[in-house]
Amino acid sequence: MVDSVKNYGIAGASTTVELGKQGAVIDASSSSVISLKDKDGGLENVAIAQGTDDTHAVTKAQLDLASASKVQIKKQQVSYNSGTVSLGTVAANTRVLSVVVEKDAGNWTDANATTEIVVGDTGDTDRLFSGFEPSNGQFKEDADHVYSSETAISAIVTQGGASAGTATIWLYYAGTIS
Repeated sequence: MVDSVKNYGIAGASTTVELGKQGAVIDASSSSVISLKDKDGGLENVAIAQGTDDTHAVTKAQLDLASASKVQIKKQQVSYNSGTVSLGTVAANTRVLSVVVEKDAGNWTDANATTEIVVGDTGDTDRLFSGFEPSNGQFKEDADHVYSSETAISAIVTQGGASAGTATIWLYYAGTIS
């Protein structure tokens, strides 16, 4: 039996190419996606080397490192009666640069001196932001805080006398928030 046949006159290949007997499959049956699959049709992970040129693919580690130093924004809306709202978990070495809290259109009806929004973590609930004033518009606090370990951060809305109102919180950070 012949194990290999060389035929240099082939004009093309099928949309699926099997690599070896019962091996992985390169599947290009979709016009916009090329998939690498196991012999049973399940998607496979692909191992690649570190990218060294502008046209190379990069590993996840390279991508994470490159994006860690870029300023990113996380946005969350809260309501007058939201209570504690999770904003995500910051990874170790993530720097929260600043927090902006902006009152959305309309009023915080019946808000009083105890109506407040703070942003922080379990160690210090207002570490990143405090001082929301419902009668004004936008507030910014330059937190510039680096988290040394993975930490959950949240916004705490204290309703006070408020019976209506929303605000948007923007976290400006360098690192990762999941």
